[in-house]
Amino acid sequence: MKRFPRSLARIFAVFLCAAPLALLAQAYPSKAIRATIGTPAGGPGDVVLRGAAQVIGESLGQAMVVENRVGVGGVASADACAKAAPDGHQLCSCDQQTMAINPYTRSSLPYSVADMTPVVLYGFLAAGIHVHPSVPANTLQELIAMAKAKPGSVTFGTFGQTSAAHLYVEWFKKVRGIEFLNVPYKAASLAWPAMLGGEVQATYFALTSAAVSMVKAGKAKTLMVALDQRFADMPNVPTWKEAGLEFPLVTWFGLCAPAKIPRDIVTRLNTVVVKGLLGDANLKAKFVTSQGIQTNAPAGGSPESFAQWISAEQKRYQQLVKVTGVKED
Repeated sequence: MKRFPRSLARIFAVFLCAAPLALLAQAYPSKAIRATIGTPAGGPGDVVLRGAAQVIGESLGQAMVVENRVGVGGVASADACAKAAPDGHQLCSCDQQTMAINPYTRSSLPYSVADMTPVVLYGFLAAGIHVHPSVPANTLQELIAMAKAKPGSVTFGTFGQTSAAHLYVEWFKKVRGIEFLNVPYKAASLAWPAMLGGEVQATYFALTSAAVSMVKAGKAKTLMVALDQRFADMPNVPTWKEAGLEFPLVTWFGLCAPAKIPRDIVTRLNTVVVKGLLGDANLKAKFVTSQGIQTNAPAGGSPESFAQWISAEQKRYQQLVKVTGVKED
């Protein structure tokens, strides 16, 4: 009896290992898809995820259900996703908090970023530093000058140890020696109305359609936007660089899956979201730009470009946490 050539045996073994993944990708999805997010319903990240769920469900022929697993830092949502079967039926929202901030501000995490596969980057949240109309500062540099002249006299509403608002306040203090009076709130949705009502003088908040309307109505002044390009709805407001900051703290939103998910499924999901959501003018307006989310590159790019962005963000926040000493626990 002839022995089976070793080279053919190896090829056959590789085929046997790859075949189940190929068959899985072809049959996908075989049931409803679930996607978790670590924030409450109604926020920008939740809205864009529901837009993605709509187009994925319609395109792939299976419902995609969004589950809000609310918790500090989005840990519960990311953990559920990272530990799920890599078959594409469990996805999650991923952002700078879960992928770039948590690894450096927490002493321990139940999940690892290495356990996640980037699928698609939706875009960047147009957000900025705003002040109450009564504040005698029309530029960020004038606000900084006020705080520098009288340390602790300018109140700044923040929301969470690792929020952009708190990180900016700590960075100003540790790097520039400028001390704002930090007034902590439980959520951005509380700090924003507090500023509008004059309870605090400044805060950092997303430029959703509602927020833009308040600024245009003269109920707040926006001193800078944390974007590389000017915000189309507020073209007279300078970018972070034009306002004199060394770096932006940009909130971004994307879709992730467990590691080892078949490549065909990742590509398919990426294509559906890029074309069906970001490429559809009506759906993009409803679920994306209405939330202040800008889709400049690398948003809407390949999974590889999203992975590169995450890596760059990790380096940025690693350095920022080292300088400010901010920790979540």
